Amino acid sequence: MSQDDDKNQGVELGEFLDFYLLDSQEQIERLGAGLLQLEKEGGNIGLINDLFRSAHSLKGASGTMGFTPIVEITHAAEDLLDRLRQGKIDVSLEMIDVLLAVTDRVKAMLEQVEKRQGITYGSEDLVNSMRALLNGEAPAAAEKTEPVPAHEEETQANFVPIDFSLSEQEREKVNDAHGMGHGVYELDIKLSPNTLMKAVRAVMSIQRLEGMGKVIKILPSVEELEAGQGDGFSILFLSDEPSEEIRKEVLEITDVTSVTIFPYVTAESIVKEPKISNNEIVNHETVNNETVKQSVPVSPNEQSKSAAAPAVPEQAQTHGESSTQVHTIRVDTVRMDNLINLVGEMVITRTRLVQIGLDLKSQYSTDPMVNNLNEANVYLGRLMNDLQESVMRLRMVAIGTVFNRFPRLVRDLAKKTGKEIDLVLKGEDTELDKTVVEVIGDPLMHLIRNSVDHGIESPEERRAAGKPVHGTVTLDAYHDGNHIAILISDDGGGLDLDKIKAIALSKGLINEREELSENDIANLIFLPGFSTADKVTDISGRGVGMDVVKKALNNLGGMVDITTRKGKGTTFTIRLPLTLAIIQALLVEVRDEIYAVPLSSVLETLLVNRSDIKTVGGLQMVQLRGNTLPLISLQEKFGLPDVEAPNNEVFVVVVGFGDKALGLIVDELRGQQEVVIKSLGDFLNNLPGIAGATILGDGKVTLILDIGSLLQDVLVTRKI
Repeated sequence: MSQDDDKNQGVELGEFLDFYLLDSQEQIERLGAGLLQLEKEGGNIGLINDLFRSAHSLKGASGTMGFTPIVEITHAAEDLLDRLRQGKIDVSLEMIDVLLAVTDRVKAMLEQVEKRQGITYGSEDLVNSMRALLNGEAPAAAEKTEPVPAHEEETQANFVPIDFSLSEQEREKVNDAHGMGHGVYELDIKLSPNTLMKAVRAVMSIQRLEGMGKVIKILPSVEELEAGQGDGFSILFLSDEPSEEIRKEVLEITDVTSVTIFPYVTAESIVKEPKISNNEIVNHETVNNETVKQSVPVSPNEQSKSAAAPAVPEQAQTHGESSTQVHTIRVDTVRMDNLINLVGEMVITRTRLVQIGLDLKSQYSTDPMVNNLNEANVYLGRLMNDLQESVMRLRMVAIGTVFNRFPRLVRDLAKKTGKEIDLVLKGEDTELDKTVVEVIGDPLMHLIRNSVDHGIESPEERRAAGKPVHGTVTLDAYHDGNHIAILISDDGGGLDLDKIKAIALSKGLINEREELSENDIANLIFLPGFSTADKVTDISGRGVGMDVVKKALNNLGGMVDITTRKGKGTTFTIRLPLTLAIIQALLVEVRDEIYAVPLSSVLETLLVNRSDIKTVGGLQMVQLRGNTLPLISLQEKFGLPDVEAPNNEVFVVVVGFGDKALGLIVDELRGQQEVVIKSLGDFLNNLPGIAGATILGDGKVTLILDIGSLLQDVLVTRKI
């Protein structure tokens, strides 16, 4: 930054920085979205004027704040767009590529500004490219925007990963981080020779790092360091923070003389889908509220990191500003989450009050005070329902904030694979819980990258098959009852089911006598470690990382299914709950335990005679209206004790997502109740078949079933 002590020309940087960042990020998002639109529409003079105004506004605001590097690069972009709107030059693919690279570079600069860092990114390469375009010359290729520091270059080539002797659980965390594209680092920390309390320095390092990510393991251990072993230690660390920021944080600790950071790769993580490289783009683009067909020919590979931005109305894209004034107030998400938690506690307390009222009425049925209490509870329930509905709406976010990142991603992946692809977006206005929106991005990215890389054929293959040269990837979202459905479909060649079955047989995942439908075979790619890729590419391999996708969706209480047709294409269907905080549940009794089944997944309840239950291939089933319904006994699933004289009839709760259904065998039905989902914490998180816990009216803790996980276990892996 060129400002001195956060001041420039009498302006207090801290006072205006947030406003500058908000406006600048909106302008750069609008610029990126407009460039993709300009690539399709060519000489749209209204759109070109909008782009010019965005570049001009960004340059002016950056000049006022004293951010000279941003001023230099946006000034050159402004000159190029000005010449374009004057009709002195024409829109070209090279121009779009360079200007998109400018948006990526400015975003990287703005990230440094937001972190109160000095701007270290250069702009000379892009400025020279834009000047070349002004002179009618071919632009030079843009340089990488994040060079490796010199002291890292020297040691990177000789790096040999340390064997941290990871446990199975630790190895799974590392592999999952690799699969979801998060940073996994080995930190080699050296201490000064005369350090007396090495263990203390290690603990201080761990405490600082926990604020930036997750520490998996330290070697030597703290106990060994306390005994005086070694002149330093190594830490296995998961983080999305830049390596330079991690280094600076640890170097602030007394007696730490050096911190060397290496990307850490285990042998197991190689079969996972590689994380996005520094030359691939995950970006955001604003689109209209209507269905958008985004043509994706080609573009340069530039690194970019960006936060989701609100969709830009069509009027704003056409005229540069909106005439509709919207009154909003920005609220910190921590405050909103605190409000959600308080409402959840109130729901629990109201449930207890209702239970107390019912208990009192059973003993003092004629007492008018008891009747008054129950009447007040009824009125309190209505108020709580209204309050809960209003608060839950605060959590609802349009899924377009996730969808908008993918047109740019697909555009650049299309260039890298030499394919021509149209991206169709539908249902961007569909709303769901903000927690789901925050997590769903990575699974969607995996599925879209697979569709681009291995779903859509090359232009030559499509032409030979009589298909349009342009392939189509469709991303659609819509409400399906109490769930949201997200479809990722392509019109490519479809999955090679014979190859999938052969690989599953060779790995011992299925046996030759097992009869599987085409849908069953397709869903085998979600098994851990399964891949049909002949080689691991830097984009994807069909099946690589799919178990990570399934696990992420299971953690959200959702599930994913596949339908595929050879030569026609593949569709991944994701179903997720609308909200994750407060739900309606059906309470069921199994032996002496009470479980909560999310009511949104309950289709019906049955009373079934035990003699009607048949076992086929180790799986219990019953005939229901001419169809076979798979069953799972919760008593067997959770290892509860048997009863000496079981009843001839059992209750079955039929649950399902979409066209998938499963029957849960239980002892009794206890009725419907509103419950607040509570996490079980890191130690008990991700238990198979368990989504969380809740507190009932009598104060007892009850487990909430994860229907998506149970369905996936039975219907996909065919294991109970």
